[in-house]
Amino acid sequence: MNEWRERLARWFTPLARRCPLSPNAITLLALAINLVAAICLANGAGKPWLFLVAIGLITVGGLADAFDGIVARVQDKSSRFGDFLDHCADRLSDTFLGAGWLMGNGVRQPILVAAIVLIMMNGYVGTQIEATYRHRSYEAVGRGEFVLALVVIPIVSYILFSNGWQSVTAASLTVAEWIAILMIAVAIIGIGQRVAQARSLERS
Repeated sequence: MNEWRERLARWFTPLARRCPLSPNAITLLALAINLVAAICLANGAGKPWLFLVAIGLITVGGLADAFDGIVARVQDKSSRFGDFLDHCADRLSDTFLGAGWLMGNGVRQPILVAAIVLIMMNGYVGTQIEATYRHRSYEAVGRGEFVLALVVIPIVSYILFSNGWQSVTAASLTVAEWIAILMIAVAIIGIGQRVAQARSLERS
């Protein structure tokens, strides 16, 4: 995902120079968009088209989240509070979006809780590495991959609920629950990568 970050920076830099909004305002706008997307995901079971609306909102929210940092850099408005606010907004967005999708798809509580805890922990460990070692890295499985997944998997939800397949099971788990387990596995991989990175930074 780091390559795409660099491309977005190049594409959005001309717009960022003329943006009238402050980086912090963009951060809060991105958070608000993601919260609306989470509400759409949570209510998608009754109205499957909301899953498709959520995809658009998550995409816009993700771009806005990248845009705030670009504006901060090109307008020389970077600040420690802005960085703090951005990390807080990211954690809130990830938690609400993940919970919204899991709830909207009727994922059973034990799997839902495990997924939310590990999604939050993966983001937290990345933030803590930056706070402890003053090192920011996008090489591990992180938020970019999570947002990309949430752009794709609501399409699956839309197909399932539109065709009445949401209750189809394999090994007693629904399709959504299998996807949630995949999310858990990816989060565990991300946490492991970041712990290994922290140990490497400690040795160096």
